[in-house]
This record gives sequence, C-alpha cells and structure tokens, in this order.
Amino acid sequence: MAKGVKILERKFDIEKQLSGFIAFVDTFVEDDKEVLSFKLSQFDRLNAKYESVKEEIFTLSDIEFQNFDGKITTCNEHIEKLVLPELSLPQFNGDIETWFIFKEQFKEIIENCGLNDKQKLQYLQSCLIGIAKHVQTVDDTYDSLFLALEQRFENKRLIINKHINALLMLKYEKFRGDSNVELRNLVDTCTKHLRALKLLKIEHNTFSELLLIQLVMQVLDTETKRLFEMTVKSTDIPKWDDFLAFLNKRCLFLENLPSAGTKDKQNFKDSPRHRSFILHTDANVDKNVYWSL
Repeated sequence: MAKGVKILERKFDIEKQLSGFIAFVDTFVEDDKEVLSFKLSQFDRLNAKYESVKEEIFTLSDIEFQNFDGKITTCNEHIEKLVLPELSLPQFNGDIETWFIFKEQFKEIIENCGLNDKQKLQYLQSCLIGIAKHVQTVDDTYDSLFLALEQRFENKRLIINKHINALLMLKYEKFRGDSNVELRNLVDTCTKHLRALKLLKIEHNTFSELLLIQLVMQVLDTETKRLFEMTVKSTDIPKWDDFLAFLNKRCLFLENLPSAGTKDKQNFKDSPRHRSFILHTDANVDKNVYWSL
C-alpha cells in the first residue's frame, strides 16, 4: 500500500516537471538557445525516470492494488453516511417583488444536488404557497412548472418599478432619531431593494448613489445628519457603501445605549426660586433697598 502511494507521488512529480518543460517550449524565443540546451538534457533524464516509474507501477502486485482500492471504498462509505443538517428551502407566495430572489436561491440549492426531474418537481411544488401554488402547467415536469412560474411572475419591468418606487417612498417615512429599531428597519429596507435590483442586473452608479443618499437623509433626524456630515470631507462626493457603513455603526451605537426607563419628574413648583423685591422705606430715606431672595 505505502509502496504504491510513493510510486504514484513520484509519477505526479515527474509529470509536473514535464508540464513545466512544455510551457517553456511554448514560449521559447531564439535568444534562449543555451537555456533550451540545458532544458533538453533535463527532459531526457525526466523521460527516463518517467518510464522507470511506469514499469514499477505495472509490477505492483494485485494485493497491493486491492488494499489501495479498499481504502478508497472505506472513505467513500464514510462520506455517504454523513448526515447533513436539513436545509430549509425558500418559499414563494406569488409576490413578484420576491420572485427573482426565490428563483436564485432555489436553483442554487436544488439544481446542484444531482436530483432527477421528479425529485426537483416535488421540491419546487413544496415551496409554492398562496397564489403561486395554483399555477397550472401543460406537462407535469420540473422544467414545465418553472417555465410557467417565469411566464406568470417574471415581469422584469414591473418588478424594477416596484423596487424603485419603494425607495422613492422613503421620504414619506416618519423616523425617530433615537430609535435603533427604526433606523435598522430603514437600513434593511434599502438593502433589500438594492439587492433585488442587483439581481435584475440594475447596478447603481455615482448619480443613483447620490440620489439615494439624499432620499435617506430626508428621513434622518438632525443629529444623525450632523454626525454623517462630520465624516465627509467638504469636497468629497459621498458613496453609498460609506453611507451604509455609517448607518450600521449608528445602529450599533443606539443599540448599546442603556434603556431610557422612567425618569422621575421634578416638581418645579416646590423648587426654590429667586424673587426680587423693591422695598420702599421711610419717606425720609432717599433711596430704595433691593433685596434678592
């Protein structure tokens, strides 16, 4: 067993060196004649070693090969017995805004598992809920059902418009500047729609980034705006990734703040106050006395 492995290792090492020689020949120029002569002498030695190794491989006994194959079979059996955790498949309810995300995730999982058509069809049917579950097909096959879903829900133009409109509607949102929950929802909303647009091959550029930053800035409170402006040089054009990183950092800051709790209200009626009096003294006194209590 060990002898066979060592022979194979020598064989692979020689093949690697021979590949290097072939690469040299492919890029050979006439100025390298001396190098070529040296390489040719090396090639002759390598070729002789290679033939010798091949003969050694042929002389290995059947028992050695059987032991080697037995080890491989044992490894394969262990691999087959591995129990992987159950993978939860995405679901699709007929919402066209989520179609492309579902399509990408489902195909990435199912079509790389070596399943047959019937198995893939069963998995796809199990992922459909709501109106998507009632989509009809001509043939009872996986490809036929997926095509029917694409024809029904893959309205690319409509989906793009929905995501863009959702981003434009951000300016009408009400946002509390001290709420990490609301700020996190704002960040997640932007990320969700931008990711969906990216799946539709709609990439953002400098103009769209500036426009989006301005839309979000309209929603933010004064303090958050001020803090962001402090991170940007006056002559720099802000980038969306930098803006998003700032918002995430701001979320973490707000999350780490202690809860406000209920504060005791002070009774200002009972608190001491400064009072001023002008006391008029005897008429013979020609001046006023000013007391401040």
